[in-house]
Amino acid sequence: MRRSPSLLIALAVLLVGASPPVDPADLDACPSLKRCCVPGEEDCTHPGAARGLLFATTATSATVGTLGFLSAGDSLNSGDPFSQMIGLGAVGLLGSGVGALFSLLAPQGERAVDDRPGRPTFRLSLSPGGSGTLDESSPYGLGVQVDPRIDLGPMASLTPHAGLSLGLGDSVDVDPRPQNTQTLDGQDSTFPVALRAWRMRVSAGAELAVKLPYPMKVRAPLYTGAIEIRYAPRWELRRRVLHVGDDNRRQVVEHNALYPATVGFRWHLSPRQRFTLMLGPRIDWIAFSDPGSGELRRGGANLGSLYGEAWWQVDVPFTPNGGRKTSVTGRLNLGYTHSNLDGVGFDLGAIVGYFGPVELSFDLRLRKRGAPVAVQITGGMLFGAGGGPFVELGLVAPSLGTTEGPP
Repeated sequence: MRRSPSLLIALAVLLVGASPPVDPADLDACPSLKRCCVPGEEDCTHPGAARGLLFATTATSATVGTLGFLSAGDSLNSGDPFSQMIGLGAVGLLGSGVGALFSLLAPQGERAVDDRPGRPTFRLSLSPGGSGTLDESSPYGLGVQVDPRIDLGPMASLTPHAGLSLGLGDSVDVDPRPQNTQTLDGQDSTFPVALRAWRMRVSAGAELAVKLPYPMKVRAPLYTGAIEIRYAPRWELRRRVLHVGDDNRRQVVEHNALYPATVGFRWHLSPRQRFTLMLGPRIDWIAFSDPGSGELRRGGANLGSLYGEAWWQVDVPFTPNGGRKTSVTGRLNLGYTHSNLDGVGFDLGAIVGYFGPVELSFDLRLRKRGAPVAVQITGGMLFGAGGGPFVELGLVAPSLGTTEGPP
């Protein structure tokens, strides 16, 4: 039986974009395997060489991480740094492969996208609840984030951050051990309720991006693209209100996390593709209350797990640059976050609790030509225990300052 090619055609349209096949400006676009200098981009690049270098470095990271994890095992979290190397390296490997496919499918080559999606100034997010386990439930989650951008000049930008997210109800977990033979009152199963919890998170911080000038970046003969150095200190407060079993007495657990030295880089592999890597230490302060007591017992500072995140992103144009009354652009995001902080993780077979969540999402930005404000819609999936689908609605306001910094 002949298979319909509709799925392949839809994927190709998503990757290449919905713009007309011939745009006069695309005559200066960047081919997939040759050095190019695209108008509007001051840095020449060689996408093939950049993706090859990304593949080699991230493959080395994933290989060394796998060998180290198999050797160190999971005793006393000794394998945690190696599992981080595996996850961060996997994003680069997938990005280099999918990025090569994207470049080959682009009929006129890659060209910088006008008004490409980025971090919105204001975001409202919603994550659906529900659970597939009988008598367990997960509430809807609501989040608000504010990230105004301040241009410090043509080579730098600063983005302050403030955010709040909370559960719209309690999560309910049951004890899977068959301790009862009869269905419990008020439940559909024989498993008793083990834990009810309400969660809340507050975050604040900033991100400084500085573009490396020549000759501090690689140019001839590889032309492997522009690099931005990024510094993103952050503080988080995570609070959980717990009820253990059928005990109605409230118990509070509070977790303060400080990320004082999270540094990394954003590498522009081609006019439309980027790879971002961030690493840094985390300092934890834990506080808790006795059941039924409102007084918190606070502990001292502890050095937590090394924080890391990696992102591969590709811009998807849906309207020609400078054409039509409304500009529509997209961005495909693949990311991995490693923190071991909130229990959200990706379990791989018998390896439970060592890998962080994986995010796959797509941004869609709409802006009327000449309008100062744009709308950005994001839909995605967070893969891992405690993850799930989410949707965001964002507004993009003009940057503060007189000159434009790194996007």
